[in-house]
Order: sequence, then C-alpha cells, then structure tokens
Amino acid sequence: MARRASSGVNSQALLAGAAFIALVLGGGYWFINRTPNGFEAPPLDIARDIDHYRSLAGNENSITGILFRRPPTNSGQMATLKVGEDDYIFIIIPPDFKGGNLNLQDEYTFLVKFNTDGVPVALDVKQS
Repeated sequence: MARRASSGVNSQALLAGAAFIALVLGGGYWFINRTPNGFEAPPLDIARDIDHYRSLAGNENSITGILFRRPPTNSGQMATLKVGEDDYIFIIIPPDFKGGNLNLQDEYTFLVKFNTDGVPVALDVKQS
C-alpha cells in the first residue's frame, strides 16, 4: 500500500510569522531608540512659573504664543510672545538661530532652554 506524503510545515505561514515578528521587534527598537522631538518638551506653565524663571535654568520647555514684538539687539534678537490675556514672555533668539522668517501677529511654538539667568533662549520654532 502506498503511503501518502506528509504535508510538513507550511512554509508560507512560517515566513509570514517571521516577517511579523521582525516587524514588531524593529518597531520596538525604533520606538525605544528614537531621538525625541524637541517639541515634546513640557509646556511652560506661565501662571506657576512667571515669578520663578531663575529656578528653571537648564530646563527645556515649549512656549506657545503670538509673536508680539521682535526688536534686533547686538547679540541676536529678542522676541516677545503674548501667552495669554495679559502675559508676555521675552525669548532670546541667538544670531545662529535657523528658525526661518518670523512674522508679527502669527502664533508660534518655541522650544526654549533657560540660561543661567532664567531667560529663555530659542532652540527651535514651529508655526502653530
């Protein structure tokens, strides 16, 4: 009596499973090792931190507001953002800043790092 050949391992299912596992492991590796987007920095709580800028030295925060004023200075520019009804914050824009053209009365989100004096210095910007 002739024997029937066994079907063995389903190679297509094995290949699909290996591809799925590789995709999951690759996605996990990317998620763990990706460089964080600077705008994932916590937003500055103006109401809480308005009087305590000096304690923020070294911190990175995001600040969203309407560009109110931008006068030039000897060491770059100074931007004034309106961040509420009556709150304004000054941000130093260094001379090597490559954030593009900033238009008055447009809303922007600045990534800032507070210097040792507690003054926010722009690292990056995006239009909101």
